[in-house]
Amino acid sequence: MNLQLVPESAPFSPEQRAWLNGFLSGVLGVLDQQQLARDGVVASPAAAAAMSPLSPGVQTTTSNAEDEAFPWHDSSLAISDRMKLAEGKPKPRRLMAAMAQLDCGSCGYLCRTYAEAIANGAEKNLTLCSPGGSETAKMLRQVVKEPDASIAATPSGTPAAVAEVAELGTRANPVAAQLIACERLNSADSAKDTRHVVIDLSQSQLKYRVGDALGVYPSNCNELVTRFIAAASMDRNATVSLDGKSTPVATALITRCLRSIPSDLVDAAVTQVESRPKQNGSVIVDAEIVKELKEFMDSERFDQWDCIEFFEAFPALKLSPQQIVDCLSPIRPRLYSIASSQAKYAGQVHLTIGRVENEVRNRTRKGVASTMFADRMKTGDAVQVFVHKSHGFTVPSDPNAPMIMVGPGTGIAPFMAFLQQREVDKASGKNWLFFGDQRKDCDFLYRDQLQQWEQTGLLSRLDLAFSRDSKEKVYVQQRMRGNGAELFSWLESGGYFFVCGDASRMAVDVDKALHDIVAEHGKRTAEQAKQYVSELTKQKRYVRDVY
Repeated sequence: MNLQLVPESAPFSPEQRAWLNGFLSGVLGVLDQQQLARDGVVASPAAAAAMSPLSPGVQTTTSNAEDEAFPWHDSSLAISDRMKLAEGKPKPRRLMAAMAQLDCGSCGYLCRTYAEAIANGAEKNLTLCSPGGSETAKMLRQVVKEPDASIAATPSGTPAAVAEVAELGTRANPVAAQLIACERLNSADSAKDTRHVVIDLSQSQLKYRVGDALGVYPSNCNELVTRFIAAASMDRNATVSLDGKSTPVATALITRCLRSIPSDLVDAAVTQVESRPKQNGSVIVDAEIVKELKEFMDSERFDQWDCIEFFEAFPALKLSPQQIVDCLSPIRPRLYSIASSQAKYAGQVHLTIGRVENEVRNRTRKGVASTMFADRMKTGDAVQVFVHKSHGFTVPSDPNAPMIMVGPGTGIAPFMAFLQQREVDKASGKNWLFFGDQRKDCDFLYRDQLQQWEQTGLLSRLDLAFSRDSKEKVYVQQRMRGNGAELFSWLESGGYFFVCGDASRMAVDVDKALHDIVAEHGKRTAEQAKQYVSELTKQKRYVRDVY
C-alpha cells in the first residue's frame, strides 16, 4: 500500500511527508476508514501530524507492517524468552518485547504503540504496563539506554502534538455521565469490597456493545494531595499555570498522577541541586545528593515508589510548585469491563469494581478510581467516561454456538453482559460459567441473578470455586479439569471459550488447564494440544480480556 495521504501543500519536508505517507498507509492496511472514525482519528494534514501511538486503539505501523512478524507477542512467554526473540531488532521492537503482550489498553496504548511512543520520545513514563509490573519497567529502562541507530522515531521537525479532531465519547473527548448507584456486592463480613456501579448514559448518547470496556477518568483524594504537598514542601495556597489557566496547586494535583515517578521530575531535581548557589561546604553535600538521585533513577525504587516517597526520601529538594506540576502527567483513565448489555439497560452502563486498599511500606495505598466510586462519589455526581472498544471479545455471532466463560472475582463483569445479551437475543446456544472467589457465603457476586438464570435455563451450567471454604484451596481451573471431558465436547461442537480477570496468575493457570484438557480428552500430544488451542485463538473462539 503506497497511498499519498499527505498533500504536497502540507507544511512538511519531503522526508517528513514520505514518512507520514508510509505511516498512514500502514495504519490503513490494518484499520478501515470506519474504524479510524470510531477511534476519533481524522485523516487530514493536521491529524496526520498528530497521528501517533497516543491515538487510542490505533495500531501504528510502518509501510511494510503487513510483512513484519512479532514472535514475542505471546503473553504465555516469559520476558526473558521474549527478549531473546527480539535480539537484534530495532529498539522499538525490543521495547515492545518487554511489554506484557496483552494489548489490554489499560496503559492507553497497545503493546506496540506504547513501545513506539517511548522510542520516539512521545511517552516518558516507563511504568504504565501494569500487567508487566516492575519486571517490564526495569527491562524498558535497560532497553532505553541501549544505543540504536535504527530507531523508528518521528522525523526531526515533525510536530510532536497537533490537536486532533476526536469523536465524542472517545479517550481524547470523554463525556460527563452521572452516577446512579454504587452498591456493595459482598456481605459485611467479607474481606473484600466489590461494588456494582450504575452510570447514567441517557444524556450522553454513548453507545457500547457487550465486551467493551468503559474508560473512567478518576481523581485523587484530598488526603493524598495533602500528603504530597507536605512531602514536596509546597505552599497549599500557591497557584500554578495549568492548561493556560491560573489554578490553585491543590486543585491542579487532583488530576495529576502521583503514583509513578516521572523521569522528568528526577531530572528537574538534579538540575535544581546542581544549579543552586554553593556556600558553607554545600558543594560536597549537593554532589552527594546528585549522586543519590542518579543512583535512584537506576534502582528498583524508581519503579516501585510513588511521588510522595520520592520527596520524603529527598527532603532537601526545593522545587517550585510550577516545576513539580509541569513534570506530572494527567491521571490516566482506568478501564473497566462493562457488566451490562445496552439492549437490556438502555441509557445505562454497569460496572463491577473491587475497592482497592493495601498497606505498602507502612502507608495505606488506595486505588484511585475504585475508592473514588466507593468512598467519594454520591448519587448524581458526574464522572468523565468513554467507551474502549473490544477486539473480538464479545458474544458469538452464531446464537446457536455454545459459550464457556471463566470469570472469577470481578472478572465476572463482562459475562453478566454476555448473558444479558443472550437472554435478550433469545439465543439457543448453551452457556457455561465458571465463577470463583474467596467464600461462598459472602463473596458469591450476583448470586440471585445467576441462580435465576440457572432456573430459567439460560445458564446451562454454573461451576463455582471458593478458595477459602475448605482447607485445600479450590480455583476455577480445578473445576475446569474436573469437568474436562464435557468442556472438550463443547469445544468440539463449536464452542467459544472466554476468560476475564488477572493476567499474571489466573489466566496463566486457566490457559494451562485448557491445554491439558485438550491433550487428555482429545487424546493429543502436548504439541498437538498447543496447535488445537492456537487454532481456537485464530478462529476467535478462545478470547481473553485480561489485565
